[in-house]
Amino acid sequence: MKDRTALIVGAANDIGGAMSIRFAKLGARLVLIDSDRQKLDEIAGKVAAAGSEAECIAADCANSGAVKTVVDAVVKKYGSIDILVNNIDHKDGVPISESSVETWERSLKDNITPLVSFCLNVIPVMRKRNYGRIVNVGSLDYLGTPNQSNYCASKSAIFGLTRSFALELAKDGITVNQILKGDLKTSENVLSAEAEEQSAARLPVQRLGRPDDIAYAAAYFAAGTSGYVTGQNLIVCGGKSIYSSMSA
Repeated sequence: MKDRTALIVGAANDIGGAMSIRFAKLGARLVLIDSDRQKLDEIAGKVAAAGSEAECIAADCANSGAVKTVVDAVVKKYGSIDILVNNIDHKDGVPISESSVETWERSLKDNITPLVSFCLNVIPVMRKRNYGRIVNVGSLDYLGTPNQSNYCASKSAIFGLTRSFALELAKDGITVNQILKGDLKTSENVLSAEAEEQSAARLPVQRLGRPDDIAYAAAYFAAGTSGYVTGQNLIVCGGKSIYSSMSA
């Protein structure tokens, strides 16, 4: 990954921060993108503490025009984009009784539109160099969760998109893979000590996941040595999906 230019979209949350630090340690040139400039600067500070640096760009990732402007600016400055990580996640599920067409449209706009916009703008850049790594961060919720149908549907869309893009782009030296995250302990998902213990006890590994667990998986998919792996959906969930498959 050394000297590769990596765009991390949705870099301001805990998972984005962990990936930023991991990629920095592996020598990537980092461009961190999110709507929250303050949190981006905090992540950049952690990257600096790890001995590297990152450029931060605050942008509305659901605005296709803004996405194009960001991608054009990065290409102009660095000459290429080698790695694209899509880590956008807005968990806004509601029960069917409270759902509406607008609810569904919002979920798709928040969770799918940024991913598609960045892919459509970055893929031509990667094709010119016959090289690219696209890593999508999804969720095990794609399997379905009560009262979360709109959110789960948006995550299911990433599953199909990842496989379809992988098939179409394989001949261009571009791999496309997805990480499906399970139950994580993050600052965005704060549980009481009792609730955390109960959640961990239901998992085969007996602990909740950490942002670093996702970061290590992302680093593998983003590496130059992973070129024979594409269209894959790696479930990082402490074994939770085993129970799901057994009950299917």
